[in-house]
Amino acid sequence: MSAWLRTCLYRITVGLLRLIPRFRKTHYRLVIIKLDRLGDAVLSLGAVRLLIRECGSSSSLLVVSPIAEPLFRQEFPGVALLVMPPFCSRFWPDFVMAMTRHAARLRAIQTEQLVILRHQASDYLHGISSLMEAGEVHASLWEKTWERTALNYPGLHPVPYPEQSCDGCLELEAHRRIVQSVLSRHVEHHEILPALNDRPDHPMRTLLVCPMTGSEIRQYPAASLARALRSFIKAEPEMPITFCLPAGAPLTPWLQALKNEGIESQVDWQQPGDFQGLRQLISQASLVLAPDSAPAHLAVAMDKPGVFLLGGGHHGMFAPWWRSRAQTWLTHPMDCFQCRWNCIHPEPRCISHIPPDEVASALLQICYDLQIRRPSSR
Repeated sequence: MSAWLRTCLYRITVGLLRLIPRFRKTHYRLVIIKLDRLGDAVLSLGAVRLLIRECGSSSSLLVVSPIAEPLFRQEFPGVALLVMPPFCSRFWPDFVMAMTRHAARLRAIQTEQLVILRHQASDYLHGISSLMEAGEVHASLWEKTWERTALNYPGLHPVPYPEQSCDGCLELEAHRRIVQSVLSRHVEHHEILPALNDRPDHPMRTLLVCPMTGSEIRQYPAASLARALRSFIKAEPEMPITFCLPAGAPLTPWLQALKNEGIESQVDWQQPGDFQGLRQLISQASLVLAPDSAPAHLAVAMDKPGVFLLGGGHHGMFAPWWRSRAQTWLTHPMDCFQCRWNCIHPEPRCISHIPPDEVASALLQICYDLQIRRPSSR
């Protein structure tokens, strides 16, 4: 599709959507759009909390995705939510149908401040903001766009997306800059660090392994993971191990790898059916092992001790980040970092070449440093 035709299609569509009768107008001081996956939603918690604290729960609205809805409902129970699809990859039917379904509700929204906490602009986000009546719009100026856009944010106060961060995570630095722009004051890094409201459960002496990610390319190989766990069990034979997989995910690849190492009988299996079940498992564990994924970000937000395996596709953008010395991130450095997961190798060596012994050693080091050890060794 040519740029001219794309622009015409999107602008005509938004113009027609403005003709849809709106619901009764609702005024907010603050509307935050965070349409994203669960892990990215976790990263925004500190920024969202700081903004809502400033503007008030009853005067705020969160626009979030279905997968992140339980997280935001639990963290911000007094805040109104509008739940929409996280992405629209195609003009037809995704964009047109999603926008038509929500146009009346969006057109009724009046807000003093509209904050977009997804760094990468898209016509979907532009369309949503165009249907609202917003005094000011705050969003990152994303110069490395990977998606052509035909629309713009109305009345935008652009905040340059960072090229580097002294604290290791560009997304958190981007959130800090946006919050700083909205509040018109300096914001410290620790103010936007993600954290969960409730106190974690008293942890049981358990290693929780969450091996899966949203895309297989970011997962640590099952065979390597099993070898790492065999080394860990050899040093800590009394530490229970629980594998946590999404509901409906097949156990076979992981179970076979554990059988090959002779440790399948030492592992318990859990497949929580909802967000609350996942959150509880992480909260109850004393140690977590996971690739860069929603469970990893939830664990760090809880300041849970853990080892997290990070690839190079977006290295430094969403991770690594820390709440304390209890978290360790491992990767295998490569010259091809920042490939956006367009891997040029037969396998993602930035992850698959992390030595299993290094993973086991990192887990054991945390055990010893934080005294998460078998009772007889204390």
